[in-house]
Amino acid sequence: MTSEKPTPPENPIASMLEAMQSVKFPNVPDFGTSWFENVADYGQEVLSFMAARVEQDVQTQHALLHAKGVEEVQHIHAQFFQKAMDDYAAESARLMDLGKTMTPDTAASKDSK
Repeated sequence: MTSEKPTPPENPIASMLEAMQSVKFPNVPDFGTSWFENVADYGQEVLSFMAARVEQDVQTQHALLHAKGVEEVQHIHAQFFQKAMDDYAAESARLMDLGKTMTPDTAASKDSK
């Protein structure tokens, strides 16, 4: 029995890329810097939306804790769900618009300008 450990490759990233190329893994197209900026904008939009929705959740919970009766609780819930539906519909439209900026054709045309 030998206690020798296998030696790791000198550069694991290079080894991984060579392995992917050997199995004909497709190359990532060159999107340019605007594509990465658009992806960052998309992520920022999602995070901002999530933060706003969490804030709405907290406000709703606060209102529910101070409700005086069942009718007021029902009204608070109805308002919350209506606002949530409106917010999600508007956010979906914004994300679709932002998503259009992340297509390779759009990103490449922005970089060439």
